[in-house]
Amino acid sequence: MRPTAAPQVTASQVQSRYGPLSGQPLGPGSGIRLLVSGNDPAPRTPATLDVDTGTSTPVSGLPDPDPRTTLSTFVHGRHTVIEVSGPAVNQGRLYLLKGHKARKLATGWYAFPAFDDSGFWITDQPVDGGPCTIRKQAENGKILRRPRWSYCGALPFDDTPYGLHARHRDESILLDHDSLRKTTSPRIVAATSQEMLVERPGKNLALVIPGTKKQRSVGRPTGVGEVKDGEVSPDGRYVAVPFLTPTAGPHEHLDVWVLDTKNLKWAHLPSMPLPVDVKTRRMRWTPDGRLVLAGAFVTTATAYPQESDYASMIATWRPGEQVLSLRRLPVPWQTNLAIVTP
Repeated sequence: MRPTAAPQVTASQVQSRYGPLSGQPLGPGSGIRLLVSGNDPAPRTPATLDVDTGTSTPVSGLPDPDPRTTLSTFVHGRHTVIEVSGPAVNQGRLYLLKGHKARKLATGWYAFPAFDDSGFWITDQPVDGGPCTIRKQAENGKILRRPRWSYCGALPFDDTPYGLHARHRDESILLDHDSLRKTTSPRIVAATSQEMLVERPGKNLALVIPGTKKQRSVGRPTGVGEVKDGEVSPDGRYVAVPFLTPTAGPHEHLDVWVLDTKNLKWAHLPSMPLPVDVKTRRMRWTPDGRLVLAGAFVTTATAYPQESDYASMIATWRPGEQVLSLRRLPVPWQTNLAIVTP
């Protein structure tokens, strides 16, 4: 086993204690776009929102809004996939967003890119009530791996260099790319090109090299909250890990810590922990190394916030910064958001 260094924790100078999101104004030139959609008060045409200008541009190429359909958005790296499903369509339809246009990618439940960008993995249930399948296809629709049956309760949702990542109850599962053979492993929080950040049964976190006994313990930066899926920076050095604590209201307390995998130090994001709406919370890295948070944040210190206490906001942070950069978004707080990477 590789010798491990003692994990170190660095706290930011600005702490929240469950107060509202705070920081400095987000300046011009952020280059960040959001995909906005929702059903309040009626289904709306999804649009891309330019954070710098506040300008919304409707997305073309999607079916007309229909209360009988549900629209979901998945962002993986530089790819944004939109799923349209519901009684108004015979089978789920998957679209790939390119700029302000959506182009049909496939039919299916879910789509995510291969870790090496060699195509897209598609999960589906072609026959209602029948077996589920996994296939791989190119962006132009060419089938790269024929559909194979898989257990519907543990379909993969992400690809890693070590296998397709699925989850069954509290267990993480890796499916071999070729055979789809299942391997159960500790809860996978995030995967870089060289290691996986996993949560051990004792709730501590560790960086492990799959297929070996080598690991680096990184402890746990906070004893409060449940660990959710992390986000890896484009260079693979940083892993942003959200810890969520339920509350009596429709919000939760969000606490984000960022692990530096090079020196095993944890950095506490400024203004954390804080209350945020459960459904709208989003977090992604930009290609230039900024962590972006978006969602409906509570703007007051009220324990039981009213609807008027929420606002759609965006926050950015770069490792080493002591404050967040913030901007209020010109959309209702119930709006569904997706952070579209440039």
